Amino acid sequence: MPKDTQNPAPLEVGLSGVRGPTGAKKTPFTGDPRSLWRVTQFSSPLTLTEVHTRKKVAFSGKRKDAERAMGERAQLLADLQELMWAHVVSAPEKDQREVLKAITARVPRRSPQEKARREQLFTPEVEIALSRVTRAPRVLLVLQGMDAAGKGGVVKQVVSSMDPMGVEVTGFGAPTPEEKREHYLERVIRRLPRPGHVGVFDRSHYEDVLVPAVTGSHSEEELESRTDALTLLERELVRHGFVIIKVMLHVSPEVQLDRLVSRLDREKKHWKYDPSDADARADFNRYQEVYAQLLEATDADYAPWHVIGADRKWYSRLAVQELLIAALADLNLRWPAADYDVAAERKRLLAS
Repeated sequence: MPKDTQNPAPLEVGLSGVRGPTGAKKTPFTGDPRSLWRVTQFSSPLTLTEVHTRKKVAFSGKRKDAERAMGERAQLLADLQELMWAHVVSAPEKDQREVLKAITARVPRRSPQEKARREQLFTPEVEIALSRVTRAPRVLLVLQGMDAAGKGGVVKQVVSSMDPMGVEVTGFGAPTPEEKREHYLERVIRRLPRPGHVGVFDRSHYEDVLVPAVTGSHSEEELESRTDALTLLERELVRHGFVIIKVMLHVSPEVQLDRLVSRLDREKKHWKYDPSDADARADFNRYQEVYAQLLEATDADYAPWHVIGADRKWYSRLAVQELLIAALADLNLRWPAADYDVAAERKRLLAS
C-alpha cells in the first residue's frame, strides 16, 4: 500500500472571526517539531537500536530550561485546544465545511482498490461504527512505547495543561471476553475522541499487531492484514476530520530496567508494576524489531510516526507538547465572531 512521507501543510482556508493564538512558531527547538523526530529521517529498514534514546535532538538546554519552556507553552496549548472546541461549537457552517474539506484533502480519495481491501478487512459492524463518527475536527495523540517509557508522565505533565473537559484519555489493555467476540477495531472506534476534543491513546490499536507479532499467536498473513487495517482506519479517520499524531517513546533497556526496579523499591509505586512487565522485558529486542517494522509500515503524512528518545523524561514531554502545539496551530482556526450586538449586551449586563 503506497504511503506518503511529507508533513501535511498548514490549512489555507479563509475563515471569518478573530485571529487565533500566535506563538506556535516560537518553538524551543532549533527546527520544525513536525520533522525532528519523523521516522522517515532514519535509514530504512529502520533499526531502533541505532536511534538515540538520550540525545536532546535540536535542544541545547538543560532540564530546568525544558521545564520552564513547558510552563511558558502550556497556556498556548490550552488556548489552541479551546479554539478547536470553539470552532466546532460556534463557527459558521461555511467555515466548518471549509476546514473539514481541507483536513480530508490530506488523504487520497478512496480508490476501488482501497474499497476492495476494506471489504476484505472490515466487517459490516466496523463500517457501521465508522459511518456514525461525526465529521468534525479533533486530535488523536497515539502514545506507544515499552513499559516505563513515560507514557503516563506525558499524559500527566503535558496533556493535563489543557482543559480537562476537552481531553479524553484511553488506555488499551488486553481485550475483554466481550471484545474478543467482535472485530478488534470496534473497541477502538468506540473510544475515539469527540469533535473538538484532544484524544489520547495510552497504548492503542497498535497493540493488536504488536503483541501478537511478539508472542507469535498470529500468522504473518494475519499480521499483514491487521497492519493494512490500521492504515485504512486512520485514512478514514482523517476523512472524518481527525488530526493524528503518533509517538513512540523510545527508551533504552538500561533506563527501562532502572525504572522498573524503582517501582519495586518504592511501596507507593508497587501498583504501577505488573509481573508481566518482566515477561515483556525478556522480549525487549523482539519488541524493538516489531516496532521498527510497524512504524515504517504505517507512517504517512496524514498520520505520522515520531520516535522520541525517552531516557530523559523532561525532554520527551517537551517534544510531545510541541507536536501537539504544531498540529493544532496548523489548523489555522479563528475564534468565532459574536452573532449578537456586543455593545448592547455589555450595556444590558451592567444595567442588571
